[in-house]
Amino acid sequence: MPTSTSDRPAEKPARRSAGRPANSTITREAIVNVALDQLDRVGAHAFSVRDVARSLDVYPSTIYWHVESKEALLAEVASVVMTGAIPPRGSGDWKTWLRNLFKRYRKAVLKHPNVAQLLGAQMVSNASLSVDLIEGVIGVLLEAGATEDNLREAYNCVISAMTGFMTMELAPLPIDNPQDWAAALEGRVRSIDPLEHPTLTRHLHLLANKAFILRWQNGSQVPLNSSFNAHVEIFLAGLEAFLSQKIEE
Repeated sequence: MPTSTSDRPAEKPARRSAGRPANSTITREAIVNVALDQLDRVGAHAFSVRDVARSLDVYPSTIYWHVESKEALLAEVASVVMTGAIPPRGSGDWKTWLRNLFKRYRKAVLKHPNVAQLLGAQMVSNASLSVDLIEGVIGVLLEAGATEDNLREAYNCVISAMTGFMTMELAPLPIDNPQDWAAALEGRVRSIDPLEHPTLTRHLHLLANKAFILRWQNGSQVPLNSSFNAHVEIFLAGLEAFLSQKIEE
């Protein structure tokens, strides 16, 4: 007798392939966007490919079919954040171009504060290798008068000045009990002894929570706008003076 449909054993769901994505609608772009969302929420310290896969309802192997490693995925995220941060060439002189670069970089990172540490303090972001950025910086430095003797040093100073301020401005608070930590630090700053440190206490109203080391909130909550603008102008003036001199080995 033929077996009835109800008597047939239930079909097992098809197993997902370990080599190719089980969900063909998942794209590299979608993975990177979800990774950026996760980085925004939890920061680089808690970033997990497994959680990215869970958000997309796929196995981690699907993610690794598109990107070969966690580091490669983070590099893709860094590249996305940097998109649009590089000014077009030919818009003003070399100072104008660098000034725009710094400001556009800050604007991009302020949208994704947790990426600041990834870009400024972790080598993994180098894998994104923004050749347009490198080409642009070298081009304006040569325009500014850089030579074979000082190009490398000037280039390194530009990159560190661009990323360094934002790495510090958006430095993350401690993971454990950030509110208690902030309250304790504020208390320490407010209670600095004026007899032992008269110069500091006399100017504390200008610095408290608005200056590096003396802050208990980062730039996401209290942006250092005027200090950033001064940083850019001081750097450009210093760079100009440096390029006008001969560098000694």
